[in-house]
Amino acid sequence: MTMQTEESPSTRKSSPRVRRTGPYKAADARREAILEAAIQHFALWGYFNSSVPKIAADVGVTKAGLTHHFASKEVLLSAVLELREQRAVKAFYAEVHDSQDPVRYFEQIAAQAAFNESQSGLTQMFSVLAAEASNPEHPAHEYFTQRYERVAEAIAEILAKMVAAGTLLQGTPTRQVAREILAVIDGYTVQWALASSTVSLYDNIRRYLDRLLRTITPRGDGLPDKPEVSELP
Repeated sequence: MTMQTEESPSTRKSSPRVRRTGPYKAADARREAILEAAIQHFALWGYFNSSVPKIAADVGVTKAGLTHHFASKEVLLSAVLELREQRAVKAFYAEVHDSQDPVRYFEQIAAQAAFNESQSGLTQMFSVLAAEASNPEHPAHEYFTQRYERVAEAIAEILAKMVAAGTLLQGTPTRQVAREILAVIDGYTVQWALASSTVSLYDNIRRYLDRLLRTITPRGDGLPDKPEVSELP
């Protein structure tokens, strides 16, 4: 699941980064190359079937060279998941959302689907790892378990505020709707990963959100006409 619904530490102000040059810059570039290679391997074969030596070979380094940057396969996995979070936050959450407008909020969810579609490697990797992580022995099991709970609660809280404000129908089962949104996004993401040339992640999720919105808003409001692609993040 690829939703971001709350402020991340990545959005907080921090000290200006020192520009790195020479060997430090080269090390940063090598680290980024390792992460990109790991994303591709995890997306294709999952965590357990991915090989650290093969990831290293794709980048042109030895296994020892890779472990200089990432001490273990688990550390590499954590770094990849963190990178995915950072990119999503950077794309969508420069400011905290506190809107009671369901149309605006659902448009934001749809826009993130478009962003996920543009980040095919990361999105497919995330889906593969989420499925694998149902195994309690998976090193990302706790991460995904906690993240699903956190995101579901965050969505439910936002929807509950809209119910209280009268912009969503009274009696809307906010927790159920939140989990339904997550389930539908996950389902469409899997279908898109299997047939990306014929299935549009953004279009399908946007149509679903439009139908859902019309059933839970007092006036049956849906999403406006689909914006041009150039207007999306």
